[in-house]
Amino acid sequence: MAGFLILLYRMLVSVLMWPAALALRRHPNFAGTIAARLGLRLPEVPDGRPLIWVHAASVGEVRAASGLLAELKRQMPDLVICLSSMTATGRQVASKDAAADLVIPFPFDSPRVMRRYLLRLSPRALVIVETELWPGMILEAGRLGIPVVIVNGRMTERSFRRYARVLPLVKNVLEDIEVLAMAHADAERFSQLGAGRVQTVGNLKIDMLVSTDRSARERLRGSLGAGDRPVFIAGSVREGEEEMVVDAVRSVASRIPGLFTVIAPRHPRQIGRLSDLVKEANLRWCLRSGMEAGVDLVIVDTMGELFGLYGASDAAFVGGSLVDLGGQNVLEPIAWGVPTIHGPHMSNFVWALELVDGHTVTVRDSSSLAGAVADILAYPEKYRVMAAKARALVEEQRGVTQRYLSKLEDVLRI
Repeated sequence: MAGFLILLYRMLVSVLMWPAALALRRHPNFAGTIAARLGLRLPEVPDGRPLIWVHAASVGEVRAASGLLAELKRQMPDLVICLSSMTATGRQVASKDAAADLVIPFPFDSPRVMRRYLLRLSPRALVIVETELWPGMILEAGRLGIPVVIVNGRMTERSFRRYARVLPLVKNVLEDIEVLAMAHADAERFSQLGAGRVQTVGNLKIDMLVSTDRSARERLRGSLGAGDRPVFIAGSVREGEEEMVVDAVRSVASRIPGLFTVIAPRHPRQIGRLSDLVKEANLRWCLRSGMEAGVDLVIVDTMGELFGLYGASDAAFVGGSLVDLGGQNVLEPIAWGVPTIHGPHMSNFVWALELVDGHTVTVRDSSSLAGAVADILAYPEKYRVMAAKARALVEEQRGVTQRYLSKLEDVLRI
């Protein structure tokens, strides 16, 4: 059965990649990369230096791997790191990372194309970040004797169910590779899918959380003009959550004098909708890009500020969790010691909730969100204890990057 599925997969990819290339040639992620993805234009590789091929699907995976790759380069200055990514934004972020020597679009997963790349790159190892099980790439690497290792291995329940539908194929892909998983649940799912060598090492994203201090927090509050007012932030708010969050803010403002709110939508396209809702709620507001005095609410329309803004708050809600989108990273506000609230839909960040051992607040809707925020702001000492325990559990896990380096040295003999 496995042999039939592998043959079928190879045939389908080899046939369909040509019409796919034609259809996708103007897509933002594929524009200007079709020849490279088809293996018609291969990267230039420095002679005489060891190379590893790292594949990271998009921005999140690139960033998760950045600290590990930087440390690899520090220990092995001659090492060439070739990083591939599916998306244009992933490649843009990787191109700015000093650790990546070559940045390439991920090729179509046909055996012929993958073999051409593997022979050109001649990598000492193939390192896959999180959950990118491409049969063509992995099986061709195995045929050429190139070790394959998954780092920060992640296997959500949803992904597990999808892969389980073609279990004979997935077992064949996983049986000879090393899986270094981010959490025990991920390791267990990889094992159930047929991975023979699985270890739980931890989540590289923990080491991405920069150290925080009180002075930074005060500077951030000053930049908002919040002064001594109680500050609530709703971060990574997704479509479908905007109205619930604004309704909660209006309710809390009636109970907590002087409330100052920051709302950071996940996508810029949400700003118009949020602006309309805030106007309807009769809240005094401004955009982060045009700060004004005397406002009660700021909508964040700038990029790259969310982590710092969490640190300016007294209570934080992490979005993508009141709607069924898997949640976002609750460890960002927790790293600042901020009491953290989230909805019930956290399937993508179960590992983070397990790490902090229940020291967060779960809400279901606008009403319970308002109640949680008001309670945290009314009884700060009670919730500071909870937040401090959560932060301490995160701090205990720092050093994940070094643990991965140690495992890679064993697995790849680098």
